[in-house]
Amino acid sequence: MQKVLIFLSLLALAISIPINNEELKSLWSSWKSYYSKGYGVAEESARFAIFVENYKRIIEFNAENDDVKLAINKFADITGEEFKNLNAGCFNFDGIHKTVRSGKPIPEVADSVDWRQKNAVTPVKNQQQCGSCWSFSTTGVLEGFNAIKSGKLLSFSEQQIVDCDTTDMGCNGGNMNTAMEYTASNGIELESDYPYTAQDGQCQYNKGKSNKANSGYNFIDTQSATALKAAIANQPVSIAIEADQRVFQFYNTGVIKKSCGDSLDHGVLAVGYTTVGKVEAFIVKNSWGSDWGQQGYVYISTDGTQNNGNGVCGILAQPVVPTK
Repeated sequence: MQKVLIFLSLLALAISIPINNEELKSLWSSWKSYYSKGYGVAEESARFAIFVENYKRIIEFNAENDDVKLAINKFADITGEEFKNLNAGCFNFDGIHKTVRSGKPIPEVADSVDWRQKNAVTPVKNQQQCGSCWSFSTTGVLEGFNAIKSGKLLSFSEQQIVDCDTTDMGCNGGNMNTAMEYTASNGIELESDYPYTAQDGQCQYNKGKSNKANSGYNFIDTQSATALKAAIANQPVSIAIEADQRVFQFYNTGVIKKSCGDSLDHGVLAVGYTTVGKVEAFIVKNSWGSDWGQQGYVYISTDGTQNNGNGVCGILAQPVVPTK
C-alpha cells in the first residue's frame, strides 16, 4: 500500500507546476524508494541533476501539449542519450524505407478493434536491458495469429529467438520479418519451456517442444493508415517505430500525434485502433513492462500525413504479419 501511495504522489507531482528545490528533493527520495534505486555519493548528485532536468522538460512539454501527457517514470534518472542506447536501437533499420503496394482493394473495417478483448494478446512483457524488442514484437504477433487460428492463447518464447535466430543479433537488435523466417523453419517454444533471461545465451532449442505458428510472413501496404487498420481488423500486426524521443521515454497518457520521426529503432505490436477523445489512434503494445505508459501500452495517431507518409513515429513504414 505504501508503494502505491508513493507512486500516486509521483504521478500527481509529475504533471503539476514546477516546484522548489526542497520539493524536488522529496520527489527524488520518493522516486528512489518506489523504484528501489541506490547510488554512490558521486553518482547520486549526477542522477539527481538529470532527474531535475527531466522533470522540468516534462512540465514544459505538458504545458504545450493537450492530446498527450508525460510523467515521471522509471526512466527519470537517465538522459535522452542513455535512454536511446538502453531502450531503443533494438530494431535494425538500414535507413531505407521500403515501399510496399499490393494493389489489392482495402475492405471496409469496423470503427474500432481491440484484440485484447478477444483473448488474442498476452500480458505486457519486459525486455529489460536486452535490445530484444524485435523478438517481443515477433512473439506478440505470432501469439495473436495463433490464438485467432486455434482459439487458444499461448505465450511464446522470446529467448529462443534471441538465442537461436542467427540471422539477427540477439540483444543487439534484429528484424521481425527475419525472426518470422526463423520461426517458420523451426517453430517456436512456449515461454514456460524456454524462459526469458534478458541476455544472449547458447541456443537450447528443443524441436519436440516447438509449436508451428507460421509458415512465412507478409508486409502490409506501407504509408497507408487504411491498409494498416484493415490488417489489424484481421489480426495484431508487428510494427516498427521511432521510440528514442522524450515523448516515449516519459509517455503517460493520451495520443502521440507528433514529437517523433521515422528513423525506425523499436519493434512493437499494434493490437487495435480506437478513438480517444476526437483523435483516432492505433493501440500499441510495448515491451517495457506494465509500469510504463498506459499499463504497458501507448496510443499513436493514425494520421498518415506525418513523416512524408510514414505516419506518426513511422508506424506506417514497415508493418508485417505472419502467414500460415
